[in-house]
Amino acid sequence: MTPEPTMTPENTSLSQLRLRCRRGMLELDLIMERYLEHHYESADREEQAQFIALLELQDPELYPLVTGATPAAEKFAALQAKITEPANITT
Repeated sequence: MTPEPTMTPENTSLSQLRLRCRRGMLELDLIMERYLEHHYESADREEQAQFIALLELQDPELYPLVTGATPAAEKFAALQAKITEPANITT
């Protein structure tokens, strides 16, 4: 059995990302989908790759990062700030 290819901005469609934004928690669905709809396409390749890397995390790891409850690693700090902007986490 061959391993699944790694998701990258170059080989991943918005439809695929939308599916990956569907999580086990409604709050995560809303936060991740809002970033995808409002920021992903205008982000540079590095930020897009960071977002895809966040989607690889399990919900218990991801939730505190995208709500700002836990500081992100330095390489994710700018993305975390964008995701946790009040306009992105309110419904």
